[in-house]
Amino acid sequence: MDVARSCIPGLLALAICGCGGSKNETSDDASAPLSNVSADEVVQARAYVGQFTTENPERCFEEVRLNQPELERRASDGIGPRIPPVRVVVAIDGSGSMAGRIGGQTKLDLAREAATRFVDGLPSSVEASLLVFGQQGDNSEAGKAKSCAGVDLLAHMSNDRAALGAAVSRVRAVGWTPLAAGLARAETLLARSSTEGEQVIYVVSDGEETCGGDPVATARRINSGKTLAIVNIIGFGLPSSEAAVLKAVSDSGGGSFVNVNSRADYDRTLGQVRESNRQAGNAVRQSNATSGNAVRTSNAFSSAAVCISNIISGESVRMSNDLSVRAVRGEALPFDRTALALLKERHEALKVGLKRYQARLQGSESRARDTIDAAADAVR
Repeated sequence: MDVARSCIPGLLALAICGCGGSKNETSDDASAPLSNVSADEVVQARAYVGQFTTENPERCFEEVRLNQPELERRASDGIGPRIPPVRVVVAIDGSGSMAGRIGGQTKLDLAREAATRFVDGLPSSVEASLLVFGQQGDNSEAGKAKSCAGVDLLAHMSNDRAALGAAVSRVRAVGWTPLAAGLARAETLLARSSTEGEQVIYVVSDGEETCGGDPVATARRINSGKTLAIVNIIGFGLPSSEAAVLKAVSDSGGGSFVNVNSRADYDRTLGQVRESNRQAGNAVRQSNATSGNAVRTSNAFSSAAVCISNIISGESVRMSNDLSVRAVRGEALPFDRTALALLKERHEALKVGLKRYQARLQGSESRARDTIDAAADAVR
């Protein structure tokens, strides 16, 4: 048996992987047969190799469609979330004075409307909850103890906006104002967080604490504690002295305070909340599109790399097996080394094509990211 012929499988493996010698030696082995053989031999070798290279590598390089999120316009500052929130608790004052009126509507009706509009426009991933404090007993001295102990969870923390909307109708104006207890209950609905402001407590109230609690200390503990939540407060028709008290609570909770004295004030404040919600939603959509595009391009390249590797491996094995069988039968081809060089030439070209595909994917992702960032800047 010809020793050179018996080594064909090993030579093929070395030609494909570039192993078994210096870089220059490998290059010489691959190119020498093609530069020293006749055109007829190259034609014969190419025809032989062609029967093992029938797969079209272009199928490995799929087109990747990258996302461009639809971002909402308009922007303003206000009492809404400063960063994309993950959890929101709406806490409504159930004291009897919430039956008072502002601009022809009861404060309670406005609070119910606000509870729904607070979460309107938030990304669907944001969880929300509703509780009412003071909605027990009544606003007499006889009913004070029961009312001050009454903090009712009307809608559990979830993404179910319909459940929260239905729960709003169960809020009533009957008792006193256990604000500190309401804040403490809201805190229990939140999770541990390392980012201040991604969890928000919205309080809607028309008066200061009347049950002996310390809402300032409670708000401070919430904001500096494990949840890092902020406390925003909307007050209804508060005199300056009580407004200052509630502002102290929101300040301690790292949030904002707005005092609503008219329907125009109310609409303006809720407009700010909606606008902040839009900004939060835009931030989530921007982040999701950018990260999603990165995943798509990474997956596409990984799939292409596997696909090209399989083609190279399959072609190498099929031709190696055929050359081995021919050598065993004493029917070795006179152009086997040329065939090896041609196959390696093809496989090197496939690897170059893979690198170009990777560069194209990276360029597309980079351009998409720049476009997304520019669009986000335009609507801030």
